[in-house]
Amino acid sequence: MNRSRPRGENRDPIGAAIAITAVFGALAAWQVAHIAAPIFDEIHYLPAARDWIAGDTLRNAEHPLLGKQLLALFMAAFGDDAFGWRIGSVLFGMITLFSAMRAVWHVSHRAFATLATGVLIATDFTLLVQARIAMLDIYMLGLGAAGVWACAAALDAGRVGAARVRLAAGGVLMGLAVAAKWNAAPLPAFAGLAFAWARWRALPRDRRGALRVLTARDAGPVRGVSLTEAGWWLGVVPVAVYLLHFMTIALLSDPPPQWHDPVSWQAHMLSLQQGVTTPHTYMSRWWQWAANTRAIWYFYEVYAGAQRGILLVGNPLTMLAALPALAYGLYCGARHGRRDMALASWGWIAAMAMWIAAPKPVQFYYHYLLPSLFAMAALAFMIDRAVWETRFRVWAIPFLAASLSLFIWFLPVLTGQALAGRDSFLDYAWIEGWR
Repeated sequence: MNRSRPRGENRDPIGAAIAITAVFGALAAWQVAHIAAPIFDEIHYLPAARDWIAGDTLRNAEHPLLGKQLLALFMAAFGDDAFGWRIGSVLFGMITLFSAMRAVWHVSHRAFATLATGVLIATDFTLLVQARIAMLDIYMLGLGAAGVWACAAALDAGRVGAARVRLAAGGVLMGLAVAAKWNAAPLPAFAGLAFAWARWRALPRDRRGALRVLTARDAGPVRGVSLTEAGWWLGVVPVAVYLLHFMTIALLSDPPPQWHDPVSWQAHMLSLQQGVTTPHTYMSRWWQWAANTRAIWYFYEVYAGAQRGILLVGNPLTMLAALPALAYGLYCGARHGRRDMALASWGWIAAMAMWIAAPKPVQFYYHYLLPSLFAMAALAFMIDRAVWETRFRVWAIPFLAASLSLFIWFLPVLTGQALAGRDSFLDYAWIEGWR
């Protein structure tokens, strides 16, 4: 399969992508254990991981298991201390960043858009904060982003067999992402719908009957793979992987009395999720995430002789700039056939739709972590098309530099560094919702 590449194709910037990932990883690992006390939701997940190490009981039954099991794996390998708790988060933060850049490259073949995606995600504040704390979300992000990368790479496969392997890997990885946390559930659904839509568009109008759409192999997005087969890799496989991981509950010495099988267990998990109704100081809703108006202080207290804070908030420049970029991506997709831009925008919509419709009454800004990856990709595409490819090119790099400058300014409260005093949070909490 030789897919025609878009106008403006340029050399794969994989070396630069590796460099961006390495710099991000070094910063994420820098003094990652200097706050040795549990931070925010670590108080819940560390005991749950210890129970998996001991093979004892199951805690946090409202969540899937894999995130806690991966945390337990890193703790068993590196020690039950702050470094052991968080080193896995550093690694999966790097996987998230690199996978996002590779996915953008495979769908666009735009070097600037690829590297801009890396810079924007690395400096969006949220990934760095999450890559330095032992929570489930970073494992979900890393596995989910890797799954999207695998599916995007299938578009570039030179042979049908290679494409099939990449789609299968994408299905497995996205299933594992959902097994880390439910937040990733929109990914396989979105991948399957995107494949179906692209197949329908690729077929001539006189061949768009339902049966033909399901069975055709001689059209995009992946020639040689029918929609029926893609449904297997992107639908059946993720669900099977997700359900099978629950069988590890049977390995515990004292499994919960509600445990019978993976399918019935889902109802128990859902009831626990819906049962969390007590209002929380930092709870928020999806429109506040998009507008970047509600932050979370993961940590703010005197520690090791100094006032320190860790703030989960989005980069105020890029998070807001991403909103018109998402609309621009939809426009360019519909009017100019820019599949890459449309995918970023529709991916954001799919990831947000879950939270708009979710029955979970108490929600938090960290639920925006997955949608924000698509938002940063959409912003990178807009800068690439509307600035880098035009006579306004001179403004593209300053915009990325501005994002980096804000990142550097906020770095002390992204990494828990010593602050000047008790009221130092006012230097960073620019609006009431950030306090």
